[in-house]
Amino acid sequence: MKLGIIGAGAVGEIVAYTSAMRGIASDIIINDVIKEKAISQAIDLNDGRLFYPKDVKFRAGEYEDMGDRDVVVICSGKIPEEDRLNELELNKKEVASYVRKIVDAGFKGIFVVVTNPVDIITYEVYKVSGFDDSRVIGSGTFLDSARLQVVIANKLGISPKSVNATVLGEHGESQFVPWSQVMIGSMTLDKYEKTHPELFKDFDKDQIEDDTRRRGWDIFKGKGSTQYGIGNTVNNIIQAIANDEKIVLKASCLMEGHYGLDDLYISTPIRVGKDGIEEKFELDLTDEELGRLKKTAGVIKDHIAKLDL
Repeated sequence: MKLGIIGAGAVGEIVAYTSAMRGIASDIIINDVIKEKAISQAIDLNDGRLFYPKDVKFRAGEYEDMGDRDVVVICSGKIPEEDRLNELELNKKEVASYVRKIVDAGFKGIFVVVTNPVDIITYEVYKVSGFDDSRVIGSGTFLDSARLQVVIANKLGISPKSVNATVLGEHGESQFVPWSQVMIGSMTLDKYEKTHPELFKDFDKDQIEDDTRRRGWDIFKGKGSTQYGIGNTVNNIIQAIANDEKIVLKASCLMEGHYGLDDLYISTPIRVGKDGIEEKFELDLTDEELGRLKKTAGVIKDHIAKLDL
């Protein structure tokens, strides 16, 4: 697979490295507005070629070099403060400009968007590129869902791999947990609680939801960026495309009547294969959960209106 990465910062670097370590891409071009940074990252990553499971070549490149890529990951931008929505003004013009250049270079692959606010920026990429929505995927709440599974697992003293849980809404402050959808192994959360009531004495759902929401900021305050969760999240999407896995995962996609929502990107389970999004799934939410989803969708819609489309 030929991979392009826009943004050579902490996220772009770890996406490239994780792809190499997992043997997904064989040819990776890294781009950054600071050209020296992209060049340095490519040299540094190339120095590890002896140790990757498969050989992979890295180089710095321009937007015009992205035309032959199978996947382009968009992860440029900065985090100014504790609300991802405030990144919109900083990122929207830059993203629109280089997406046009990448498309003009002949790019026919799939965009995977990480730049925040990711649901709004993914919608912008969809509109500016003119691509079918199946070829524009946002990382959305995939990472938040993974974080939730870790938080729940830590509370219950089990493996995160035994937890199936989803965060819905924007990848941001208005996200929420539909608790009706949480499963432990093949059991509902309520069933597991009846089996092990002693584990749920301090199981505060509101606190767990808040801890999940705050987790990214707690990491950012200490080290200035998040890396390992998002690096693996994005590479799960890339791997699903590269290997035509047809795996169901949570990501931001275009709503076309799903949950009564239209013309916005928001997260829900999707099936991903070699051509991108193959199917979108609606969860069977309670009335309260559906109300919360529509509320967070309203936040996204309000910010989509601020795009220069």
